[in-house]
Amino acid sequence: MRRYRWFLMSLVLVGLVAAEAAAAQGQPGSGATTTQRQRAPGVPLAPNANEAQKAAPQGERAGSAAERDRLVRNRGAPPEPNREVPMPKPVPSIIAP
Repeated sequence: MRRYRWFLMSLVLVGLVAAEAAAAQGQPGSGATTTQRQRAPGVPLAPNANEAQKAAPQGERAGSAAERDRLVRNRGAPPEPNREVPMPKPVPSIIAP
């Protein structure tokens, strides 16, 4: 039993050394190539600083957000006294043939 334990511990140790050597061998050298790596075709690892600072175009979304904010602010105002109140739509009876 004692020999078996030492045998297993030595196998684990040799396996760890071999795995570490294989991992070190798989890593590329320091600066061997100067090409820029990509995440996917056409997608660089780091964004271009000039593109990141471009102003977002003002489109329909900005206009609709401003209109929505205006409607939210006006919602708290008291209703006009002579306004036309919308009537609910009639619902047909379930029991009716």
